[in-house]
Amino acid sequence: MDRLAWSLPLGLVLASASAAADWESLGDAGNAELFVDRATISRSGGTVKMWSVYELKTPGSANGVAYASLKRQDEFDCVGLRMRGVQISAHPGPMGEGKPVASEKGTSAWTPVKPEATSEALWKAACGKE
Repeated sequence: MDRLAWSLPLGLVLASASAAADWESLGDAGNAELFVDRATISRSGGTVKMWSVYELKTPGSANGVAYASLKRQDEFDCVGLRMRGVQISAHPGPMGEGKPVASEKGTSAWTPVKPEATSEALWKAACGKE
C-alpha cells in the first residue's frame, strides 16, 4: 500500500460527517484550495486539533486509485507556533467524500509554523489568531 506521507506539502493535503461539515475556504494553497471546519476544533491546554480538506486541482493517486481531495486532522501548539499531523486520508470525491482510497493515522513530529505559508493560515484558524 502506498503511504500518505505526513511530509506532503500542506498545499496538497476522517470526519464521519463530511456532508454536514461547515467548510470555510482559507484560499489557494498551490495545488489545492484549502478548507477548514472550525466546528471540529477541540482544545486541550495550549494545543488544538482541527480538520481540514484540500480540494486538489489535479487528482492524485494512491494504491493505483485516483483521489480528488485530502482530509487531514492536525494538532497545533498555540503557544509554541508549531503543528503536527494526526491523521490523513485520500478521498475519491470532493470535500473528503467517499470511502478513503488510502489513510494513515499516527502523530507525526512537530514542525514549526512558517510565516506567510499554509501552515500559518491553519495555525491562525485553529488557534483563533486571525
